[in-house]
Amino acid sequence: MDLKDPKIHAPPPQKKQRGKLATLDAKILSFCYSGSMVSWNRFCSLWLLKCGFSPREVGLMKSLSLVGKLIAQPLWAGSADVGAPADVLMGSVVASVATLEALRRGTREGFLQRHVGAGARPHQALWAVAALRVARSASSAASPVADAMVLTLATQGNEAWGRQRFWGSASWGLGSLFVGALIDRVGLEAGIFGSTYLVCFALLCLLFFRVRPRWPSSESDEEAPVQVKKKAPRNLSAVVSHGLVALKRSAPLRLALGDACVFGTLVVVVDSILYMQLENELGVSRTTNGLATTIATASTFPFFWYSSQLIKKLGHWKVLAGAQCILPFRLLLHSLVTPGNVAYLLPLCQLLHGPMFACWLSAAVELVATLAPPELAASSQSLLTMAYFTIGGCVGHLVWSAAFEAWGGRGTYLVAAGCALVAALGFLAAIPARRRAPLPRYPLVDDDVSPPNRAQP
Repeated sequence: MDLKDPKIHAPPPQKKQRGKLATLDAKILSFCYSGSMVSWNRFCSLWLLKCGFSPREVGLMKSLSLVGKLIAQPLWAGSADVGAPADVLMGSVVASVATLEALRRGTREGFLQRHVGAGARPHQALWAVAALRVARSASSAASPVADAMVLTLATQGNEAWGRQRFWGSASWGLGSLFVGALIDRVGLEAGIFGSTYLVCFALLCLLFFRVRPRWPSSESDEEAPVQVKKKAPRNLSAVVSHGLVALKRSAPLRLALGDACVFGTLVVVVDSILYMQLENELGVSRTTNGLATTIATASTFPFFWYSSQLIKKLGHWKVLAGAQCILPFRLLLHSLVTPGNVAYLLPLCQLLHGPMFACWLSAAVELVATLAPPELAASSQSLLTMAYFTIGGCVGHLVWSAAFEAWGGRGTYLVAAGCALVAALGFLAAIPARRRAPLPRYPLVDDDVSPPNRAQP
């Protein structure tokens, strides 16, 4: 018998087919989950502005909503680590649709009165709408669960996370363009809320009929690592304690999460304030507004697709630092956009979104997954999401919306560019050569409270 015969060493057909299905599930899940968030997250500021709220009030409500997300994210992620992540994600989708409908009903009268002349009374008070935004944000705070599920399915199929996130970006870019054009044709209310409910229904069907029945169980899966089976957290409090121990032990993990907070605060300017400027100062159509997002999203495709090769060549820390160095230059370019040159300078600015955001996010997700304990798959991604989107987004919306109302778009971009330059230089100084390679993960157990015998960075 020839031991070099490739047929002898070929993987069993069942295992090979399972890997293909796992990566297909990851791509579809990333595409649908990202698509379910497009309409509201992308155009909520526009809806609230048209309901009569000022940019400062819109920024305040966004910051308060992120506080709700800050509280809810560990609960969603911890529940997924303890139980079934597909069930947790379905519960989040249902709750987010219900709270979004309550938010629509609470602001609809003010919108109709201002733009249709049919409203019987103005919108609810600021505090009431802010409370609804907090509830909606908390109910939709299960994105770390979706990220962890995508990462798990991609790992089973031996593919990088960035290649799955590619499809989420495609969904975001195409969805922004589609919803923007839909709003121009059917109106703001039907465009935002109708498209959201339709995509959320499709996502629920995907989770219930395809992902949930086939989700691997760590207890029954023969290929699951024995170490992970034995060390899995028994309940939500165990998840929290394991996460705190991991943060205490790992200085690189603390550095990565601290960088995510700072970077997330600054990126708010090009992720949110930009679209207020397009509506209030530059006066572009909603189709053009959505097209700006499409261009930015399209620029991420090659960087998400080849992120694994880039990270393998340069390392996680260098990729993070390079992405941060692009942000000050991008903000400076945005400050030069005027109504006369918006047609050609804005697309150039948006093309920088790819190397800035896609490279940073791909490196950050894989770095945190590497540094955190393996039994905290969803909770480790929750830490990153909390740092970047929640804490960074909360501070960023509060600060930069007030800056936009006081100084306008140009002044806000220039101040943010200076802050981004300082942040990039500080991060470069904080990552000496010994931290540029990620440390291996190690498991945690309930009675393991002393650091492992290895050199700390």
